[in-house]
This record gives sequence, structure tokens and C-alpha cells, in this order.
Amino acid sequence: MTVARRVLLSPLSRPVVVMLAALLLGLFVSDFQKLTFALWVIYGLLALSLDLVWGKAGIFSFGQTAFFGAAAYLYGMIAINVSPTSGETVTALLGAVLGAAVLAAALGYFMFYGKVGDVYVAIITLASTLVLLQVMTSTAGPQYHIGKAELGGYNGMTHIPSMEFGFPGHPGDQMSPADTYTLVVLLAGLTYFAVLLLLRSGFGRVIAAVRENELRTELLGYDVRRAKLIIFAAGGAIAGLAGAVFAGWGNFMNPAPFSLPASALVVIYVLLGGRGTLAGAFLGAVAVEWLSTTLGGVLPSGTTLVVGGILIGVVLLVPGGLIPLFTGLVGRVVPRRPSMRRVLGRPLPARVDGVRGQRLEAHNLVKAFGGVKAIDSVSLDFPARELHCLIGPNGAGKSTFFNLLVGRYSPTAGTILHEGRPITHLQPHERARRGIGIKLQVPSIYRELSVRENVWLAAFAKVHNPPRAAAVGDGVLVRVGLIERAEDPAGDLSHGEQQWLEIGMVLASSPEVILLDEPTAGMTREETLRTVELVRNLAQQATVVVVEHDMEFVQRLDAPVTVLHQGRILARGKLAELRRNEDVLDVYLGRTFRATGG
Repeated sequence: MTVARRVLLSPLSRPVVVMLAALLLGLFVSDFQKLTFALWVIYGLLALSLDLVWGKAGIFSFGQTAFFGAAAYLYGMIAINVSPTSGETVTALLGAVLGAAVLAAALGYFMFYGKVGDVYVAIITLASTLVLLQVMTSTAGPQYHIGKAELGGYNGMTHIPSMEFGFPGHPGDQMSPADTYTLVVLLAGLTYFAVLLLLRSGFGRVIAAVRENELRTELLGYDVRRAKLIIFAAGGAIAGLAGAVFAGWGNFMNPAPFSLPASALVVIYVLLGGRGTLAGAFLGAVAVEWLSTTLGGVLPSGTTLVVGGILIGVVLLVPGGLIPLFTGLVGRVVPRRPSMRRVLGRPLPARVDGVRGQRLEAHNLVKAFGGVKAIDSVSLDFPARELHCLIGPNGAGKSTFFNLLVGRYSPTAGTILHEGRPITHLQPHERARRGIGIKLQVPSIYRELSVRENVWLAAFAKVHNPPRAAAVGDGVLVRVGLIERAEDPAGDLSHGEQQWLEIGMVLASSPEVILLDEPTAGMTREETLRTVELVRNLAQQATVVVVEHDMEFVQRLDAPVTVLHQGRILARGKLAELRRNEDVLDVYLGRTFRATGG
């Protein structure tokens, strides 16, 4: 591959090439076309904000036009009051972007730290947008003003200054259509490039993990709420940038962007271009606006028909969007070489120096769901670097007990101690950072990511160093026997291999306490025997608690066993002792188990 081709195909080079092509186009079109194309790019920037929030982080938001509109009004207020004396609008632009980011952060804090579900996030963002519509349409009359800036009600704010790129004390010249087009393209290109860099960073990979499996990400020790808040605020800032530039472009702003059709239109931009592609945000916006401009004057109610037709066409014909469609067609003609993420250096040991296992205690834990006690006054002590098994019939409360230990559930009563310190009040990610890791009953992995990326995310949560996380991750893959599958999508693994991968992810985060919920479920006998050796090995370095129904597996572990029944402790001891316990035989093991010796 030539150097030129490598540059053109690089993900970081392509936006530069497209930006240069767009700037070159501006040399051959009229001033009117320059302003029209600038408007389309502004809409693309707005769509980019939604694609970042929804396409990359999985947060469906109807609020991007709220941040767009709020920033446009804020730009107008600042520019009308400040620009006549300062001779510039940079202050207004920065203030508008900051204001939109703060508004998004405030709304995001309420939603994410309030543990609002995905559907309600969409409802709240839409409701917030419609509230702003109602507020701004009711501001008609000269009494509604901020300094010299009259809000104007539904008729909108007028006489907003055009963009002038000077600085306070150093006035700039008013921008021509060519200058405006160039500025809009440069701002869009730089913003796109910044988003790419963000998503290629460690934080960006965490955001991808949040989108795919929020629960697993939190159980690895990442503060999911904080990550979602940051990305939501960043999306608000980008939407705010688009809104501020729009106000400077048109010298006017009214409440129309706060309407439901405007909010839905941004979603259509992203869907048409390809959700999660970033570039599709601009392609979708340009395509919709071009079709609306071309056909809107020809058809009755043209714009509405065009937009509605586009939405139906996307759903039926190109559900993935235009960018994935084009990529697929190009891939058939020009096969791509497989992308391999290599590790820097040799695989490192799967544990961090100093990890020794720690004591975990539960005192009089109670968890009630309504009037039913799933856990009823359970007290258990798991000493450091020891192996312990929990068994019992389905519904005995074993998984509920684990969920209490890791913080997924809050106990109705009781206390949990880690190394003698109370952790009952801590969130799941805080307990994970303290060294408590869990493999869930059903494998909880990142199915769309590679096996190597799965363990990298787990290791990065602990070491916060990308190359070291990669090396630790490869050490884990060697240990669990999956190094040969490192580049395969995790979803392609067999069920048993997915169990090992999740155990490996727990191990990569260097836990002091490891909770394994049915680690051999669905495994073959050979896989189960390998898992016995793996769990024994883990118990030499960490406190390990296993929930399991496979009595042969429990017997081979030869560890202390606690039997739970109806949320209470029924019996304790080695499996050989429990084989002689009449109550245990009646409710769980059965008489055949005693007769056959297991």
C-alpha cells in the first residue's frame, strides 16, 4: 500500500481530506450557495452532537435542538449587548457553547444520577425541549428582554450580529459569505476531529463499553453515570456550537428549533447517514436538506412529504444508513486487510503486585421485594484467600445475595464489611474499585468487541495505562486459555468460552474478592474440569466465593459449603458432611445423592 493511500484511508486523515474538498468547493459556487451550504454543515454539526450521544454512547436524546436553540438565543443576547463595544463575537460564541454544555450537564446530572431509564431519558429530553418552546413563545412584547436583546416571542430575536472574529479590544471585520462558509467548515471539521480523538482515547473505549453493556462496565469499576454525564455535556456543547453559529449566520432566532418536528428531524439526519458513523451525521443532514430544497417547492407540503418519505425509506431500505451501505459496497470491491490490535511488549502476569485477597463479611443481611424476603437475616464471613461455595435450590437467594455484596441491590437491613470497613453505602463501581469482582449467572461480556478488547477494558479500569492494560489483558487470556481467540468477536465464542472470558475480565481487574455465579453452567465435562483448576488457582491469590448447582464441581473444589434455602442459611460444612444432613437432602441434594456418594 502506498503512503498516499495509507494517508487517505486513515480514520484521522479522512476528515481533513473532506474538509479540504469542502473548502475547495467554496471557490466555485455563488455567495448564496455558500450560505446555503454553510447552513447544511451547521445542521450536520447538530446531527453530530446526537450521533455522539446516541450513536456512540447509546443515550437517545430529543434534547439536542434544545441545546442548539438555547445557545442561539444566548449568543444573540451576549452579541447584541457586548459586540457593539467590543467589536467581536468570540465572547458570545464561547459563552453560548459553555451555556449549552452547562444546560446539558444539569439535565444529564438529574437523569443519570437519578437512575432514569433509557425510555424516560428520551421523554425527559423531549419534555425539556417542549418546555423551552412554551417559554420562548410566551416572551412577546418589549417587556421581555435581556439588556438590549428583545426575546420576541414566536417572532423571534432579530438584529443578532454576524460573526466577527476579533478579540475584546481588537475588533474584527464583519464576515463575508465566503468567510462565513470557510469558518463553518473549519469549525465543523475541527469538532469532528476532536470527537474522533476523544473516541479513540481510553475514555472513548469506555463509552463504547457503556453503550454495549452498562452493567458489566459498572461492575468493572467504571463510574458509568459520570461517563454518560461527560459525553452528554460534550454533545450539548457541540449542539450549542451549531446553534451559536446558526444565530450568527442568520442574524435571527425564533423558538422553532424547540418544536417536536425539529427534534425529530435531527434523528432522521442521523438515521439516514448511519447511526454511530459520525460522518453519517453530515451526510444525512446534507441529503435531507438538499432533497427538501429540491423537491420542497415542487410537491404540495413538499418538505413534510420529503422528510416522511426519507424516514420510511431508511427504515425499509437502508436501516443501517448510507455510510454503512457505501462501506459495504466498497468492501466488496476492495477487500480490507483485517485490523489487528497488537500488544506492546510481552504479556504481563494477570495480577497486580500486592494483591493478596481480603476478608468480606455480611451481617444480618435482609432483602425484601414487597412483602417477600429473598434474603432473611443472612450472616456469612469469607476469610481472606479462602474458597467458599454457596449451594441451594433455585429461588434460595444465592444470586440475590451476590447482588447485595456487589451493590446492585441495596439491603433492606444489615451490613456488609470489606476488610472491616462498611461498604453497604457504596455504589457498584466503588465496590469494584475496592477489589470486589463478580462473574454473573449469565455471561456478561461485550459481544460486539473482540476478546482482547474485553479484557483490555477490565484491566484499564485498574491500571489506567493503555499499553500496560493490553499486556495485562494478554496475560489473562493466556491464563484462561483464550489467547488464540484474542481477535475474534466475543459473541462468536462458545458458551463455555464466554464463561472463561468473563472470569478473565474479573481477573484482569485485579480483584481481592472474586464472586463466581454458576461458572460452569452450560459447560462440557472437559471445560468443567479445566474450570476446577482455574478456580483453585484463583483461590491462592484472592478470596473466592462460588455459587454452583453442579455438585461434582463443588465436590472437586473441596471447599466449605453453605446451603441457602428460602433466603436463610440451612446448613454449613464440607459437602461430605452435608451429605448426611437430612434437611439438606430433603430440600436440595436428594436421597439419591447420599446413596451414590455424589
